[in-house]
Amino acid sequence: MRITILMALLIWISLVQLASAQNTTWPSETTGQALGRKVLEPAGFKASQPTPVVIYLENLAAPRAGTDSDEAIIDDFLKQGYLVVTLDYNHNTKARVPFLNRDLFNLREEVLHKKFLPGIKLDSAHVFIIPAGCRLLRDVVFYREPDRTLAMDIIYPAHPPKPIGAVIEFSCDNLNRMGDGSLAICSDTILDGEATEGLAVAMADHPVKAPYKGLDPMPDCAWKIKAAVRTLRAEGANLDFNGKIAPVGFSRGSGMALMLVTTMGRAEFEGHGENTNVSSAVQGAVVMSGRFTYLDLMPKDHMIPRYNKAWGERDTHLDFWRREGAMDYLQNATLPLFLTINCTEGPDAQLQMTVLRKRLAELGNDEIFMMDRQPRGHKVTLVPEILSAMNDYLKSRLN
Repeated sequence: MRITILMALLIWISLVQLASAQNTTWPSETTGQALGRKVLEPAGFKASQPTPVVIYLENLAAPRAGTDSDEAIIDDFLKQGYLVVTLDYNHNTKARVPFLNRDLFNLREEVLHKKFLPGIKLDSAHVFIIPAGCRLLRDVVFYREPDRTLAMDIIYPAHPPKPIGAVIEFSCDNLNRMGDGSLAICSDTILDGEATEGLAVAMADHPVKAPYKGLDPMPDCAWKIKAAVRTLRAEGANLDFNGKIAPVGFSRGSGMALMLVTTMGRAEFEGHGENTNVSSAVQGAVVMSGRFTYLDLMPKDHMIPRYNKAWGERDTHLDFWRREGAMDYLQNATLPLFLTINCTEGPDAQLQMTVLRKRLAELGNDEIFMMDRQPRGHKVTLVPEILSAMNDYLKSRLN
């Protein structure tokens, strides 16, 4: 009996010590200060079991878009089984896009390398960074297949004073749409950042199921991404959205963002998936590094053998190759686009961006292009000037 009591006491002491260690501070690179941090556990929480987590950002510099109270929102997260970690920015003037993105990246990197809340096992497929006043709507279905259901997760201001626009991204993780690993590895902070600026954001399943092999079959992909936009618009009608949507895309998601623009108004891509009576139009697009056409590739592009096997030799199946490229549906000037790529991206990706910009120029299409001069390769930008311009572009298209 004494041994049992002693063991229970030791376990209790260790748990108290763990909670005390977590409820301290978190070092913010953005502000140069230690932020107050609290860890709130849901009922039945066990540190040894993977737990979905909400990192709740309080007192940011950007205006708070949602009007629901922090207490009500956090209480609901806890009831839903989330571990909630609050970070208090104390209204530091740098606690907003574009400077905040560095902290958003650091948070995801710490989760990836198990340095965030050491001793607690987090569910890396469900790590949500949510600004104060916002709620989370998970697993909103937009397309059903016999062996797969495609869905999205939406972060949105709860009862904003005025209707807001929405940003949608198609995940670079074909297995877990909000996989922290892929977001950290790609330094993708776009949705996390735009949520802090008062926009609704949605991460949708990529049209192609895992494992991804670099092939985005048409018209299948277009059917699915348009269903996602329609569903976000339909869902947003009940969440105080204004109906305006812009996709952002990086890597395997970049062609999806461009495709939503270049195939607008084409009936052959409509009528599939959920909410077929709703518009799939978008109001802008951020397109980063990716593949946009298969008709202009470098001679030694390593993907050519795979394309030949899937579609047949290009010389004899040119129409098929043309059908697969998002850029090749672009026949007339369309919406102004925001384009960016890293200066040390691979030559294949650099060529794709050059070819896309040439086509836009030929059509007289407006664009904003910013080269990321920080040599980081295949990564989403963290450069404040580019993030600021991207944020301005999205707000101008969506508000």
